[in-house]
Amino acid sequence: MRGIHDLKKYLHRFGYLDHRHVVNSTKHEGDHFDEHIETAIKIYQLNFNLKPTGVLDPETVARVAMPRCGVPDIIDGKTRMNAAGRNNIIEYAFFNGTPRWPLSKKVLNWGLQPGTRRDVIDPLVEFAFLSWSGATPFAYNFVDENLSVADIKVGFTSEGQGNEDFDGPGGQLAYANPPPIGIMFYDSDEKWSDGPVKGAYDMGSVGLHELGHVLGLAHTSVENAAMFPIIKSGVTKGLADDDIQGMKTLYAS
Repeated sequence: MRGIHDLKKYLHRFGYLDHRHVVNSTKHEGDHFDEHIETAIKIYQLNFNLKPTGVLDPETVARVAMPRCGVPDIIDGKTRMNAAGRNNIIEYAFFNGTPRWPLSKKVLNWGLQPGTRRDVIDPLVEFAFLSWSGATPFAYNFVDENLSVADIKVGFTSEGQGNEDFDGPGGQLAYANPPPIGIMFYDSDEKWSDGPVKGAYDMGSVGLHELGHVLGLAHTSVENAAMFPIIKSGVTKGLADDDIQGMKTLYAS
């Protein structure tokens, strides 16, 4: 089980706890389980289809320990990720302000961050673009040389490279920004695979999730959806109805 201070940092990182309740104080020394943490845990439990008790029970601890996307579930205190156990219903969500790429673009160019080898990341990332193409009005075009024209930039980074969104193996797997900042990073400290490999994470499935963020979808509580924040090692995921309907709704004229 995580220590209370580590739990506070986790809940803050993903939007459940205000920073004022994370920093150490002379009174609580950062390890006091108070009503703010209890409320944050209840919201977390709702979002991840657990009974909202506010108690750090084994099932909740197991969820917290699972590898996941580095994008917060709650941004600026707002979330629609709260199916509360109603699995497999339409529960897609957008980012605050509903950002999306302009329909006038027609083509979204994508390229690789410097130092990222295309033979390593492609065609696994192309799987993500191909999968989302049926639910969006765009064509996706790879640009090899001129990264300045790329709307979406894909690459690897790690905690050791000064990226605060990553925390070493088994924690936050990848990170992405919503429109109009088309950036998506894989954590280079993770063990990546092409398909379901025990102890590794399928790059195509994770890319599918992160590209969903780049195109404008936030997290959902529907566990079989690509936009669910958690993915286990050794599994693959495709798009679910929740993902497809969410994207089509976002880009409806």
